[in-house]
Amino acid sequence: MIANLETGDIATLSAPALVSVHTAPFILIVADGVGGAASGALASSIATETILGELHRWWHKVPKRTPEVIEGALKRAIDVANRAIFEEANSSPEHHGMGTTTTLALVLDDEAFIGQVGDSRAYLVRKGVAKQITKDQSFVQRLIDAGRMTQKEAAQSEHRNIILQALGPEEKVVTDLYRLRLENDDFLVLCSDGLSNQVTTEEFGRIVRGTSQPADICNALIEEAMHTGAPDNVTVVVAHLRTVDADRAAAKAG
Repeated sequence: MIANLETGDIATLSAPALVSVHTAPFILIVADGVGGAASGALASSIATETILGELHRWWHKVPKRTPEVIEGALKRAIDVANRAIFEEANSSPEHHGMGTTTTLALVLDDEAFIGQVGDSRAYLVRKGVAKQITKDQSFVQRLIDAGRMTQKEAAQSEHRNIILQALGPEEKVVTDLYRLRLENDDFLVLCSDGLSNQVTTEEFGRIVRGTSQPADICNALIEEAMHTGAPDNVTVVVAHLRTVDADRAAAKAG
């Protein structure tokens, strides 16, 4: 999902659209549900709707938005979403144990503020070169950090889908926060592990180099993941970041 926090405009899989964002902030969210098809879908829906609602209210309520305040708002929104899923699961036996990953990016001016729980990822593609921004909260990532597994071994491990956290199963979660300086013509890509497990960072860059249209990039990434045998749902959102001056120059040239 992509949404403009100022206007409330939203683009989702079921209602795709170009979300107009000028100086107002916008947010990208990917939530990959776990715990069975119906329960996972419910958990991811609660997560996206709750996070968006919390941040929309925060944006219109808090005039001072320093980096620290923004990061605090992301963490609180994720905490509220976690609590909402946890309570829903406890009150509905059929959804017991449900959960969802979440990775979100709030873009304001020339910075992106990213919050993550689980293993859905954020990538930056700059001048055709992709870079993974987030670090998976996963079992294999912990082995990599401990020097007991290489990145190549992790990509082939049968344990690569074991995550250490998700929204919902526990009362509290620890959110990893990242801050990223942006440049004109950058692409910000958020995706579920159904894509990142199948498409390498180098392939991310190659695909983005082939077109500048976010919808075409999403389609190409999903097609690549499915072609290589993605066993899981594939979710991806892409934002093409352009400055106001760059858009004005392009309009004059056109």
